[in-house]
Amino acid sequence: MKKNILFVILFFVTCLEIVSWKLLFARPVLAVICNPVLKNCVSSTNPTQYTNNVLSAVISLFFIVGIIYFFWHLIFAGYHLIGSDGDPKKFETAKNELTYSVLGLIVIFSIFAILKFVGVVLGIQGLKSLSIKWPTL
Repeated sequence: MKKNILFVILFFVTCLEIVSWKLLFARPVLAVICNPVLKNCVSSTNPTQYTNNVLSAVISLFFIVGIIYFFWHLIFAGYHLIGSDGDPKKFETAKNELTYSVLGLIVIFSIFAILKFVGVVLGIQGLKSLSIKWPTL
């Protein structure tokens, strides 16, 4: 079982590496790549700039989903805390759930800070200019 999991992980890492090398050495073409979902949607024929925009959009999406997940757990932890009715075991479980949800939010923002730091140190433009874009109507 462990060999199968290791094989699958190595397979996906190899595929990701092959795709990333293809993107790094791809030459610009005359086609226009512009996805309105991505931030700074400009008509760009530069695959590096497009990859930076995609990277930034995907990371922002993960952060927004993580923050929504935090609020979901925060609400249910409060609900369980209120519903414990003085039972020490239920109260302890609800308190742990509340603690873990806050700890998860701290981890999310720590990852954001680490990604920005790595972007500045290594000069990766997509991470250097990383910011969370909140969805708007």
